[in-house]
Amino acid sequence: MPMRKSEIHMHSIFSDGEFSPSELIELAEKNEVSVLSLTDHDTFEGIPEFLQSAGETGITAFPGIEITVKFHDFNIHLLAYFKDYESLNPELKDRVKTMTETREKRMLQLIERVNGVIPEKYRGALKLENVKRAAEGVLARPHLAREMVRLGIVSNTGQAFERYLVKYNVERENLDVQTAITLVRESGGVPVMAHPGERSYSLICPEKGRLPENAPVLMEELKEMGLLGLECHYPYHERMGTVPYFINLADSFGLIITGSRDFHGFNSYQQVNIFGTTKMEPDFLEQFQAIWNRDTPYRA
Repeated sequence: MPMRKSEIHMHSIFSDGEFSPSELIELAEKNEVSVLSLTDHDTFEGIPEFLQSAGETGITAFPGIEITVKFHDFNIHLLAYFKDYESLNPELKDRVKTMTETREKRMLQLIERVNGVIPEKYRGALKLENVKRAAEGVLARPHLAREMVRLGIVSNTGQAFERYLVKYNVERENLDVQTAITLVRESGGVPVMAHPGERSYSLICPEKGRLPENAPVLMEELKEMGLLGLECHYPYHERMGTVPYFINLADSFGLIITGSRDFHGFNSYQQVNIFGTTKMEPDFLEQFQAIWNRDTPYRA
């Protein structure tokens, strides 16, 4: 039997991806990917369309999300996977809605800052409603970067980040990791730490003082909080040769091993042919299902 292909970390136009949820389903069909989850940043808005489109195919699809959470004095990304839309706990939905509003406030502040430092002739040209129109979903810096390109302030989105969006970034106060993990577990969901070895929003980041030797201690803490999985197979980990290290780390804490492309499309210079190319069997799916189908409610 051929290996089932999966893509369980991907973004749509509802956060910072190129494609709509139904276009991602079409892409999956073209690339023969049969296990899918949509994990937009801090929003469930695209999930109904995603599940409805998948329902007309033979694809195994389930709701997901990627939440930016505070852990000690830094931020990490937490992926969460759910059995179905109905299992999302109302409190989790409310907290996620608040995150969307926080992103909007942050975008307003960021626009104000950037408007103050761009060349004189463009000042005042950046407007929240135009950035929102281009975004169609949760506002993030790539949307502002695209608007800056459209206005001719920079020639490409990379330049927008290099010149303005890193230096003048506005940090927002994120949900703490313990609260996020508990809300996910109370919805019968599976919390997984995203890209633990990536350069930002990760467990290991030497340039910010987060060294590999500290990772097991932090991992133990997250496991005690209720973390259930670790994203070991990831493009950056593959390039750096660290996949085996993370697999060992996950095994030593009895965590579910996941992997994906973190697919955004052109917004992160990805070609559609990489969709679903993670080289791993979807064993995680049975482990997810075992958690989703537990009868006893989670108690933190």
